[in-house]
Amino acid sequence: MKRRYFLCGAIASVLPSLNFSQGLIPIADAHNHLGLLRRNTESIPVLGQLMKDSGISLLSWTVVPDGPFLGFLSGGGIGQVRTANKGDLRASFDRQLGAALRALSVNGVKVVKKVEDLQQAATGEPYVCLTSEGADFLEGSLDSLGKAYDDGIRHLQLVHYIKNAVGDIQTERPEHGGLTSFGKELVGVLNQQGILVDLAHSTSESIGHALAISKVPMIWSHSYITGTPSSWTSSGYGSRALGLKDAKRIADSGGAVGLWALGPSFGGGIDGYAAEIIRMVNLIGADHVMFGSDQDGLPQGAVINQLSDLRKVVEALSKKGVEEKVIRAVAFENYARCLKTAMQGRRA
Repeated sequence: MKRRYFLCGAIASVLPSLNFSQGLIPIADAHNHLGLLRRNTESIPVLGQLMKDSGISLLSWTVVPDGPFLGFLSGGGIGQVRTANKGDLRASFDRQLGAALRALSVNGVKVVKKVEDLQQAATGEPYVCLTSEGADFLEGSLDSLGKAYDDGIRHLQLVHYIKNAVGDIQTERPEHGGLTSFGKELVGVLNQQGILVDLAHSTSESIGHALAISKVPMIWSHSYITGTPSSWTSSGYGSRALGLKDAKRIADSGGAVGLWALGPSFGGGIDGYAAEIIRMVNLIGADHVMFGSDQDGLPQGAVINQLSDLRKVVEALSKKGVEEKVIRAVAFENYARCLKTAMQGRRA
């Protein structure tokens, strides 16, 4: 029996407080940049109220260390347009995370630091999981990982758009055949630190390397599933697709895949997003699908433009006849479970 088929019954034992029948279904977003990428900055001081109003109580609030070095390429898509000198990526990470922490000190949102925080989030109390989109800020060394953990990082995406010391990325010609030796070491150390590993933007070979190393489930926080593997030569957003084979490998290891809000990749609109969630559930199982909107991270074509739009997705799923237990799993429990399992793996 594949692991994904018995995880649904295990959810209650992992997150017992999620089994409540009254009130709004809690919502988690496994990839969100709201207010952090120079758009919607007015949302930052009121983030807590926005989360309460929409019933979103667990938000992967994501900084982008390589952001200052990215731009739109002439052939379409996003890529590196500036050179990052030694220390630049670390400085960018420190600056962005510092700004996020200062904002959280005044907007009424708490930071997930221990597993008990997830239980509070399940009751509707707003929490963010501080996340970095790319481990490039480590610059090939583990020396600063401990400080990142102490500052609140509990979810780390291995790679993003810039060439790095961790491994190959989907949108550039492969150079390492997957993860580098440092990248492989990093996956094991993240397990030991209690930090959730995010495989988004990684190549199929890197996914295979990480799955062979990790002792706990990992996630693919955002994009969409296609029947055939993507290629770095694919045009536009096509290079960012997650092939079904790899999606199933992530699911069979206990992990979860998040759907981004890029409308053209699934047909557009809130209703289209809900329909794509249902398709993903049919492909890899209800215990392995989650929201990963990439809010404020998509240049155009997004169908999730405010937090309340995710509540509309939940309502659309209900109208389409999806069982409540499936909606709860997709809307909150799957990301929370993966995050909690990773955090529980921390070694003293």
